[in-house]
Amino acid sequence: MADQILLVKALKARFDALPNFAGHSSEDVERFLKSIKNINKATDESANQEILEIVRSKLIQSAGIWFDNNESNLKKWSDFETTFRNRHFSSTSTHKKFDTLK
Repeated sequence: MADQILLVKALKARFDALPNFAGHSSEDVERFLKSIKNINKATDESANQEILEIVRSKLIQSAGIWFDNNESNLKKWSDFETTFRNRHFSSTSTHKKFDTLK
């Protein structure tokens, strides 16, 4: 019982330390995805809903709205990861290239 309480406390601390993601071009998409993957190493189908719930709680502003609008298409972690990366990485990359040209 004590071991389980310690595990729950450790997971909560890791969850609290996760960054939020708002969808701004200055945010690091890969860093956000890696932080989510690190909190829950499980990749089996049973963990998908749990991971997606964690993700949704950390998406704010336009990124949260985007998730809500696309949630029906995001059934698995792999669906989310691919769609999220395509949506946010391309805009981040474009803004960084533009800033470099200034």
